[in-house]
Amino acid sequence: MQTETRQRRAIREALETAGHPLSPRELHEAAQAMVEGIGIATIYRNLKALQDDGFLVPVELPGEPPRYEVAGKGHHHHFHCRECDRVFEVEGCP
Repeated sequence: MQTETRQRRAIREALETAGHPLSPRELHEAAQAMVEGIGIATIYRNLKALQDDGFLVPVELPGEPPRYEVAGKGHHHHFHCRECDRVFEVEGCP
């Protein structure tokens, strides 16, 4: 486990409060609201560390770069809206 910095706390909080998987760009925007000046390289570095720690998991969508969500959720699926480019969680199996 790595040191809990302001940046990592902001990233964790953004992931926990979003309620849906976030792209690195979306995560960067959310974290910047909490820690001014946080860089995109910091986002990617922390995504890797948080994934290694088991805090988050990648969400793979066909033809898209991965998005990330907090690990440990029950079985669910995802819906990708092409209109707004957001990914929504769908409980259970459709």
